[in-house]
Amino acid sequence: MKKNTFKFFFMLIFLLIPMNVFAEGSLGNFSFDPSQVSHPYDMVNSQGEVIKYEEFNNSNLQFDNEIPSVQGTGEISPVEIDSIIESQSYTDLTPPPVIINDFISNDPIQISPRIVIDEDSRKKVENTKEFPYSAITYIEIKWPDGTGGSCTGTLIGKNKVLTNGHCVIKPETKESITSAKVYPGVNNSVGLFGSYTVNDYYVAANWASTGSSSEDFAVLVLDVSKDNKQAGDVAGTLGIKQVNNLLNQNIDIYGYPGDLMQASGEISQFGMRGNITREDASVAFYKIDTAPGQSGSALINTDNQIVGVHRGSFVINGSPMNGGPKMNAYMFNFVSKALE
Repeated sequence: MKKNTFKFFFMLIFLLIPMNVFAEGSLGNFSFDPSQVSHPYDMVNSQGEVIKYEEFNNSNLQFDNEIPSVQGTGEISPVEIDSIIESQSYTDLTPPPVIINDFISNDPIQISPRIVIDEDSRKKVENTKEFPYSAITYIEIKWPDGTGGSCTGTLIGKNKVLTNGHCVIKPETKESITSAKVYPGVNNSVGLFGSYTVNDYYVAANWASTGSSSEDFAVLVLDVSKDNKQAGDVAGTLGIKQVNNLLNQNIDIYGYPGDLMQASGEISQFGMRGNITREDASVAFYKIDTAPGQSGSALINTDNQIVGVHRGSFVINGSPMNGGPKMNAYMFNFVSKALE
């Protein structure tokens, strides 16, 4: 009788524990078979399972070519984050910058740490309760060797965040993050809208295989918070817009740059506005200042819609620029599928 009572008590306790407690640290099992891939934008999840692009391209996706932004309730659930320390790492790619003499060159792509171009024009966001800054997230990640880092992401759905592919997978080794937490609207080391554990993610197959600049994006899937809230419901979500031409368009890039956070000793949001100065079919280039830690920052148009994701720095005909994949039809279809 006592044994049965104990079993009943154990099962009751198990059922009362929120499932997101068990989700933490459940990543890191990525095992990817490139032979299953038939398209660069095939979708691969954290377990290495492949969803074919042909299955969701021009299928019954509920979206056409844009998704509007939605403000959240603004309900505050402050969570303090450990202050910046000297050993803090910021997820970034470290090879030399890609040098493009011929703009349509097919030379292998390499990327450098993000750069400040000329005079630093980034400004701190003083009120991250306001939309769209509330939806811009600080991401803490951990790798299999125990090292940590940080990226920037943007809420695009109730439980979905858009960021870089290199914030979750290293293509050269196929290593993937073992855990990650997302904090929307961080200011002075306080996540104003709570914290959310990442329980899954989606990357493009070509990123996982080759580390291509064009596919360096990822969509994170979040658990609810400890008080059972969805991140996008409280902090708001930025819409996405399919684009072909971005040349000369004005955009914002905001995020959590490591250099400025190190200088202040606190985790805060910074950014600036500027124009797209060059582009090709899949990547947009600009002279907007960024730094390590801003991997995954959204390119935000004047309607608060995401038209691309910041990736890294380039040298084009001797001129340094920053750049990242733009929301072309392929990327739009991929992200729309992830939002289902």
